[in-house]
Amino acid sequence: MSPQVIATDLDRTLLRSDGTTSARTRAALDLAMARGAHVIAVTARPVRWLDRLKPCFGRLPHVIASNGAVCYDLAAGAAYDARPFDPATVAKLLADVRAALPGARFALETPHGMVREADYELSPFDQDDDDAGRRVVSYEELPGAVADDPLLKILAADRGRGSAAMFVEALPAVGTLGQLTYSTNRGVLELGPPGVTKASTLAAWCAARDIDVADVVTFGDMPNDVPMLRWAGRSYAVANALDEVKAAASGVTASNDEDGVAQIVEELFHQ
Repeated sequence: MSPQVIATDLDRTLLRSDGTTSARTRAALDLAMARGAHVIAVTARPVRWLDRLKPCFGRLPHVIASNGAVCYDLAAGAAYDARPFDPATVAKLLADVRAALPGARFALETPHGMVREADYELSPFDQDDDDAGRRVVSYEELPGAVADDPLLKILAADRGRGSAAMFVEALPAVGTLGQLTYSTNRGVLELGPPGVTKASTLAAWCAARDIDVADVVTFGDMPNDVPMLRWAGRSYAVANALDEVKAAASGVTASNDEDGVAQIVEELFHQ
């Protein structure tokens, strides 16, 4: 029996290394939707990076963004069902992580854009002049700068380091105040609200539509995908995934540049 949900990470999983999708991948996802399945892009990307995804798809998927902290209607351009931080915890969380990672600089993501320290090094995705909401404030001003906007994700960047080593150092400092993970090895940690993961929000999305976990297939490549891969009825890591991610999945498919997601979707829907 074909699954009711195809839930896939984007960067380095569904998307090719150049950030696009192949005609084969678009056709496979369109086939799944034509057969009645929901396709969900489950991504670490913030809301402000989502509309640029439209050319990557034929029929537009559902989106769970910021590692589960918000859902997004790609067709309507509207965020919904946010799961933000408690504003009262933000100052302490920032202070504790700064103590653990003195070289890191912070950026905060809301549904309406980024607020960052001046020394926070932007990623290549952040170079667009029209990237909404990029405000620069001092470290001391960060908590107040998002007091009236749901805080969905905290980024701690030290681009000269590796994310895995930073994760080990920061995890004790985070404690129960946040959900620590990373989706790139390029010196960036991602902090989400406590208990919020790709898996928790995908599970809630499915439960609201009476979809059983056995009818969900997921795909991923990095540690932020592991909870989703472990939760789903069936899951696949792409060949370019980290070894720990492959170990968490039910199976391994071809790499992102070899249309690994599309290969499995075609098999599932008997193309």
